[in-house]
Amino acid sequence: MVFNALKKQIEKLYKGHKFLLIHLSIAILWPLVIWLIYFLFPNQIATRLKLSRAILIGICIQLLIFAFQRRRYFFKTIREFFTEETYPINLAIFRIVLFQSLFVQVNSSVSKILWFSQVPSDLLFPPLGLGWIIYLIPINATIAQITALLLKICSFTAMIGLFTRTSAWLSVILGVYVLGIPQLYGKVNHYHHLLWFAAILAASRCADVLSLDAIFFAWKRADRGQIEPPSLSRNYALPLRFVWLLMGIIYFFPGLYKLFSGGFDWAFSDNLKYQLYNKWLELDGWMPLFRLDKYPVLYRLSALGSIFFELSFIFLMFSSTTRYIAAVGGLLFHNMTNLLMKISFLILQKCYVAFLDWNAIFHWIGHRLFRKEMYVIYDGNCKLCRRTIATLKVFDIFGRLTFVNALDEQALTTHNLLWLDLQALLADMHVVVETKSWKAFSAYRVLATRIPILWPTLPLLYIWPVPTIGNQIYRRVADSRTCSLPQAQNYDDVPRRNYQPRSHVQIVTVVGTFLLVINIFFGLIRETEAWPFSCYPKFSGIANAQTVVLEIVPLSTTGTPIAFEQKSLKKKISPERFMGLSLSILYKTKDPNKKLRQLSVLWQLITNSDPSLKQAKSVQFYKTTVWNDPEKQLENPVNRSLVLELNV
Repeated sequence: MVFNALKKQIEKLYKGHKFLLIHLSIAILWPLVIWLIYFLFPNQIATRLKLSRAILIGICIQLLIFAFQRRRYFFKTIREFFTEETYPINLAIFRIVLFQSLFVQVNSSVSKILWFSQVPSDLLFPPLGLGWIIYLIPINATIAQITALLLKICSFTAMIGLFTRTSAWLSVILGVYVLGIPQLYGKVNHYHHLLWFAAILAASRCADVLSLDAIFFAWKRADRGQIEPPSLSRNYALPLRFVWLLMGIIYFFPGLYKLFSGGFDWAFSDNLKYQLYNKWLELDGWMPLFRLDKYPVLYRLSALGSIFFELSFIFLMFSSTTRYIAAVGGLLFHNMTNLLMKISFLILQKCYVAFLDWNAIFHWIGHRLFRKEMYVIYDGNCKLCRRTIATLKVFDIFGRLTFVNALDEQALTTHNLLWLDLQALLADMHVVVETKSWKAFSAYRVLATRIPILWPTLPLLYIWPVPTIGNQIYRRVADSRTCSLPQAQNYDDVPRRNYQPRSHVQIVTVVGTFLLVINIFFGLIRETEAWPFSCYPKFSGIANAQTVVLEIVPLSTTGTPIAFEQKSLKKKISPERFMGLSLSILYKTKDPNKKLRQLSVLWQLITNSDPSLKQAKSVQFYKTTVWNDPEKQLENPVNRSLVLELNV
């Protein structure tokens, strides 16, 4: 009897979720197939790669079939993803963080940008998409310094929300040039997303709260009798959705090409160990505190986890639950790569603020900091009072202030405030907590405790003579104000319950779709050396125990090699950029005469950073193969071939 009941339950489950169970069964078989490949072809790398690609294609086909079978659910999920609403504060926080990151990036890179702007044009290796700029705009220190300063100003004004749309678009335009200068010399650093996300923000209504522009908008609303700032809207959700999808593309193509180019050997071989060794060698022998390379099981599991994270991230965006899992996984991924390879992607990690519901977070904090309700009573017929209250609402992130019009008897009754004197309420603004009340300047001082942006001013508000001066100013302004009824007739005659600004959904959709399409294109063509659009670093090849470097050997007048370190130049431009520049000369330049000029300029840059090398009579450049294993570097070089010898 129990068996029959169990059989009926299984049949019922199978009938209701037949396709799901079939796909789960197939998915369980894939690991077995992979194990069989390694069991049957233990030494045939090429065969394993072909079978790995076949499995990858098979999994993709299975996913497409599953998506087609559940197409109604998937279309519904996608539709809900793009039509969801959120609060303006979530987009505003992202705006502040993004443009702060852009400001810091420019400010910290000014010296490098100026240095590169003075490098001779012989060393130019323009990335795809940036070659045209050399012919339109000169690259020199003066222009670089001016444009860098303008970019800092624009990113700062966009951060604080002053002329936000103009500031954001100028930041994008200037950023392509200023941040593009260091990319012209053989190595592209991937912080392209700063410009992508800035463009999305420039097209959006990201300054409707927590900005100076929001204050001006608040005054316009107040003049029509509306003090409430914009609330839930698609205007604020859609830009963040495009940001999430672009982040997914950043991860997806590197994960895809790890499997496509390296097969499952990328994870199940010693590949990751040698990837680590190559990076440590690039960083002049830097090594992490924790040596993952000593634990084969760990680094193979880490490699497998990296691929799974990169491929799944974009798909996890479509569910509110899995979205947070992806965000946690992303932070873990980046901090582990920083720990092991000194690749932090900090400016991308900062963008993870886009995943948080800041409205819910701040309201949760507000309810725990301020458990008692605070009422702010104002004269609704006073234009100055309405503007003041509307401005305070823009920065009331905790939501722990309740604003009540003194002329609204129903609101006074609802909040049990009829015990207050009406004439006093019309004469001065009042703040009430339970049975305590404050008015005039003291009221401002009390309500400042609940608005974080005013917290830095709190100590000053209690120190003499600020209270005396504050009371005098308040009294003069309050006594001179006049009655000014809301100008509803100028705004469709009837004030709306909750003012919503003009929609920018179409503009955001156009900009976001363009960015998605063009970055997918660069992902499909595997182009990582491009600007301002690019596939992010793939690390897709199978690394081995040896690496090729450009070895530089200066010789004295007697022909004796002069010992020197290249750290002075590497410090100016970073070890990664020096490696990228030297390898670009080695591999990308085919013309011997051009290669001679480039190596001459490179040596000149080295001697400028280390004047003691000017005593060298000649310098030799070798294409050298070295062991990347830190324990075997005393055995270097493995072999070397002379590229050329330069008489200096």
